[in-house]
Amino acid sequence: MAKQLVKTSVLKHDDEKCFWTDTYYSSKEEMELIYQRYGLEIVDHFAQDGLAPLLSQKVDQWDENQFKIWCDYHYSVCREQSVLGASNHVIIIGRK
Repeated sequence: MAKQLVKTSVLKHDDEKCFWTDTYYSSKEEMELIYQRYGLEIVDHFAQDGLAPLLSQKVDQWDENQFKIWCDYHYSVCREQSVLGASNHVIIIGRK
């Protein structure tokens, strides 16, 4: 699946590896180029979930203080290029 995503950026719903419906995966650079193409200023671009999916079972067990520590950490690294590129979801805030 990883090779297919790197090569084509696409998973179709009839692919046995597809876990959803037809999907397209874009890079950070491609997303930012789309904003620029339409004259949008990029105000912010950050990883919504970052590394949390790797720790999902642990995150669900943390108490309030542990979760706050995690959030503080996430907020401190969510704009790092490596975290942004590894995140399942990102948020781009633009201004026309």
